[in-house]
Amino acid sequence: MNRRIIVPSVATFLVLTLLVLTLGPHKMRRVQSGFLGMISPFLKTGSSLDKKYREFRDGLKKLDELEAENARLKVTNKELSTTNQTLRGYEVDNQQLRKALQYRERAIFTLKPARIIARDASTWYNKIVIDRGFADGLDKNGDQPVLTEAGLVGKTTVVDDHAATVVLIADETCKVAANVEGTREQGILRGERVSNGAVPSIGLHFLSKQAGLKPGQNVLTSGTGGVFPAGVLIGQVKEFKARELDGHATIIPAVDFTKLEDVFVVIGKKP
Repeated sequence: MNRRIIVPSVATFLVLTLLVLTLGPHKMRRVQSGFLGMISPFLKTGSSLDKKYREFRDGLKKLDELEAENARLKVTNKELSTTNQTLRGYEVDNQQLRKALQYRERAIFTLKPARIIARDASTWYNKIVIDRGFADGLDKNGDQPVLTEAGLVGKTTVVDDHAATVVLIADETCKVAANVEGTREQGILRGERVSNGAVPSIGLHFLSKQAGLKPGQNVLTSGTGGVFPAGVLIGQVKEFKARELDGHATIIPAVDFTKLEDVFVVIGKKP
């Protein structure tokens, strides 16, 4: 800084200091009052800025709190949604079990409840393994009907102590004597061979060419052959075609084989 400026400034400051020191108490208060009046606008401005800063800081704090609360609410919402889905699953299971128990009470057969414990992806529509065997009352020789409250599933084949293989009606080796409700039409129902991985088609064969079946007609077990009792629902007619020698109907099974979990094995008639 220029020496010409510093020296006068220092001299002025010293003179003012000496004057202040020589002033009496009354004049000193007047000087202090005047000085306060000079700097008060700056103090007010500083106070206003400080207030605005505090408000801004408090606003940021509230924003952080809101963001934290929002994050907690999102987590809670996900937990509630998961719990709700679980409860819905339990409700569906309870409804299915209730229907199964009601069917078991109404059925004229003695039914042994069983659960599916194994299923091969390569034979998904052909076979299942259940957790019941001859130690649980099943016949060692197999050939016992397996069903649900919705309709026919298949029949037992290989039976061990506490497990049994069930061949499904969608398999071409499982043949079922059947009739069409409300008609005199009878035939043999069996699964039809399809390419690997495709949903199998189930056909009702040896119908009369003049049967003229309509979509939605019920197909039931006829009881012929001694394996399957009469009157068990198999499914509904999807399509009917008159062929050269007979009539053929494509059947939609009453049971959804993709959702099978629990079944019943018919082990005899109720006394």
